[in-house]
Amino acid sequence: MKAQSVHTIKKNPDKSKHLETCTTKLFGLDIDFVNLRSEKYTADSRVPVIECGTAEEDALRRDATLNALFYNLNQDKIEDFTGKGLDDLRNGILRTPLAPYQTFLDDPLRVLRLIRFSSTFDFQIESNTIEAMTTDEIKQALIHKISRERVGVELDKILMGNNPIYGLRLISHVGLTNSIFNVGTLENTINEINQPAHLDVVKQRSALIDGQISAMSTSFKVFTTLIDKNYQSLQKVLTSVLSDTHLQKLFYLSTVLLPYENAVLRANPKRAAESAVPELILKEGLRLGKHDFEPVSTIVKEHKLAITAFQAFFDSHTIKRSELGTILAKYKAHSSLSVLVYAFAELLQNPEFKAPVSIEPHPQVLNLAEQLLSQSHYSLSKYENLMRYIENESLWDVHNVKPLVDGKTLSKELNKKPGPWMGEVTNMILVWQLDHPSGTKEECIEFIKSQI
Repeated sequence: MKAQSVHTIKKNPDKSKHLETCTTKLFGLDIDFVNLRSEKYTADSRVPVIECGTAEEDALRRDATLNALFYNLNQDKIEDFTGKGLDDLRNGILRTPLAPYQTFLDDPLRVLRLIRFSSTFDFQIESNTIEAMTTDEIKQALIHKISRERVGVELDKILMGNNPIYGLRLISHVGLTNSIFNVGTLENTINEINQPAHLDVVKQRSALIDGQISAMSTSFKVFTTLIDKNYQSLQKVLTSVLSDTHLQKLFYLSTVLLPYENAVLRANPKRAAESAVPELILKEGLRLGKHDFEPVSTIVKEHKLAITAFQAFFDSHTIKRSELGTILAKYKAHSSLSVLVYAFAELLQNPEFKAPVSIEPHPQVLNLAEQLLSQSHYSLSKYENLMRYIENESLWDVHNVKPLVDGKTLSKELNKKPGPWMGEVTNMILVWQLDHPSGTKEECIEFIKSQI
């Protein structure tokens, strides 16, 4: 078996990457090669002094005892230099080899790595270790010592992993919400160029995030259980979301950041334009890409307007096809995801879901399903009916609808030169098409002529 694509990853202290490594793939596994080493940190630097070390020194600098296990190729045995790694692996316990406070202060990213391991494998973090995560020094160190890219990578892995709800619950429990969901290096600029009233609104919304995560932790299993038992259309969308790790991540990010709906801030002193706060958090604070921040920002920003329109359907069971289609088109390929997020968000408003939740991987909350069945059933049945209507009207792909009349034909038929007017008329055409799905090109032209 030959190694494929051998690469050297250079050290980059500015990105908290302190050691050059070699990586390749063998038998379908990613393999890293690096020498045994010891690390010493100073109080004023996140960059350690690295020296060649013994196996024991290398083991003790690891983030968790179960990550400090070595396999001795010569003797064909596992070596546990911390004396706790094998037991912790058997018992599903995460702890640091050395004192947790100093371990995290040396490299605060280890906090998120342990949370990621917990949510990936349903392991529990040892009490002294989790206590050290809660200190203000560690929270500040995570903000100031670690690049936002690396924070974003760890959060990305948590949300695309086995038990994202557990990872979010741990983040909230140790008080790291604001250390993660912030605007990164733009904070000072934003504070300088925005009105205090706007900043206060954002601060108030930020204070709601922990409650949102707590509610998600309690209600998600109830949500999925009720859907699986009762709602075919919701279940179909839910399955597609949870079977796609990227869609799963967008679902959790949208739900967590939903309290920021309508919250905007200026981010560039040279421009008066405002940006949605979720976009700033994801783009600048976590360095996530456009494929992440665009759909999440749209889902959060459009929440209130969409729910207002949906409510008309909930009340009367009717809605103009063009009105619903125009709303769904804003989400592009994520229209079904947006409706699922809004259905879940409505369930979160139940005060039963606001109570603190234990930090076990799978807390016992399913008994709530029976208690809340009547009120939850009404909430979810509304969205089930809405999804069925969207399916029947073939509106999930409304963002792909092309105007029946192109610009050249439009200009010729109206005897007008191309110009800004064409954008408004094209929108009229799309609305007409949605309300007349069987309409012809000729009928559409006659309609436009009657309106101009």
